[in-house]
Amino acid sequence: MKTSKKIILSVMLIVFISISVFASFNMISRETFEFAYSEEEGGYVFEGFNGNADITEVIIDKLLVKTKTDEGTKWIPDENSVVVAVDQYTIISDEYIEHIHIGPNVKRIDEKAFVYCKALKSITVDPANEYYVDIDGVLFTKDLSVLLAFPICHETNGERTKDYTIPDGVVRLAKNSFYKCEALSHVYFPDTIIEIGDMSFFKCWWLQLIELPPNVKTIGSDAFSYCTGFRYSFFIPESVESIGHHAFYKSDAIEVFYLGGSEDSIELGGKWQPKSENALRAEKPIFNSTIEECREYTLQRAIEEGEFDVAEQPVEEEVTVEEGVTGEETTQVAPVQNNNNDDDGMNKVAVILILIFVMLPSFAIIGTEVIRNLFKEDFLMTKKGKERLKKHKEEKEYIRQMYLNLGDKEEKEEENNNGKN
Repeated sequence: MKTSKKIILSVMLIVFISISVFASFNMISRETFEFAYSEEEGGYVFEGFNGNADITEVIIDKLLVKTKTDEGTKWIPDENSVVVAVDQYTIISDEYIEHIHIGPNVKRIDEKAFVYCKALKSITVDPANEYYVDIDGVLFTKDLSVLLAFPICHETNGERTKDYTIPDGVVRLAKNSFYKCEALSHVYFPDTIIEIGDMSFFKCWWLQLIELPPNVKTIGSDAFSYCTGFRYSFFIPESVESIGHHAFYKSDAIEVFYLGGSEDSIELGGKWQPKSENALRAEKPIFNSTIEECREYTLQRAIEEGEFDVAEQPVEEEVTVEEGVTGEETTQVAPVQNNNNDDDGMNKVAVILILIFVMLPSFAIIGTEVIRNLFKEDFLMTKKGKERLKKHKEEKEYIRQMYLNLGDKEEKEEENNNGKN
C-alpha cells in the first residue's frame, strides 16, 4: 500500500476516534430539559421530568409541547389541554428545581410525585384548585387532612426551616412527606394525627427527640429510619396499633422504647427497632409504660452524658449509610448523592475519569491494533527504512535456515550411526 493511502487511512481513523470521543462526551454532558405526559379522560397526566440548571421552576397547569422556534427548541403550553394529575416519581432527585406550582385543574397528585428534590423551597397551589392547597409552600389536601409534601429546602424568614409545627386538623402524614429534610430539628404534632406514613421522616438526620400525639394509630415502614438525632429513649402511645418494618432502623442513639400499650395490643413489623430483635445489643421494649418514665430515663442519661438540654444537642458522630437496605420502598428511590455537578448537569469528575481510564486507553489500543493489522510492520517507513527492515528479515531467515539445516544434519548422522551399530 502506498504511503499516501496509508496517511489518508490514518487520518480517517483519527477523525473517527475523535468523533466517537466527542459524541460520548456530549452524551454525558449535554443539557437536558424534557417533559413527559400521558393522556387520560379529562386531560393529561404529568409523569416525567428531566431538568437542568436553567430550570428552577415548574408550573403544572397546561400540557407543554416541544416546539421549534427561531430561538431554538422550546416547550410551549397548549392552552386547550390541561394537566389533571401528577404521577409517582414525576420529579425525583432533581438538583435545581426550587419552586413547583400546581394549577387549578390538577385533581390527583401521587404521594410520591416529588421525591428528593434537593433544592425545592416551595410547592404552591392555585387558589382556584378544589383539591389541594398550600400553607407557606407546604402541600396539603384541600381539607388540610393530609400533609403531602414538605420541601427539603423550605425556608422560614429567609433561612432553612429547623422548627415546624404541623397545622391542627391534619390526620395523616403522607408517604415520603418529610423525606430527607435534613435541616429539620423539631417537628411538633397536633393531637389530630392518626397515621404517620411510610418513610415520612426517612433520613431526617438532625431531627431530635419528638413526642408522638396521643391519638396516633399507625407508624409506617421506615417512618423514622436513620433519624440519628433521636436520643436515649422513645415513647410510643397506647393508641398505636401497628409499627411498620424498619420503622426506626439505624436510629441507633435510641437505647430503649417505652410503649404505652401491651405486647398483645400492637402489631410490630420486622426489625422495627434500630437493631434487630435477634441482635445481642437490642433492648427489649418496655410495655405498659408511661411517657413520664420515658422522660425520666432520657433526663437521667442526659445528666450522665453531661447534657443539660437534650433537645438542643446535635449528633456529633458522622454517619455513613447505603441506600436501599431497609425495605422495598427504599429501593424505589435512587437519589444522586454527588454534588460535583456544573451548571449543565455534567459531572466533571465522572467525565474526566471515564475519558482518562476507559475511553482514551480503549481507543488507543483499538487504534493501534487496527493500524498494525492494516499496515503491518512497514507502516509509514522510508525507503531506506524498508531496505533495513528487509535486510534484517533476510538475516533472521538465514539464521533460522542454518539452525534447521544443522538439525537435519545431526539427525542424519544419528541415523547413520544407528545403522552401523
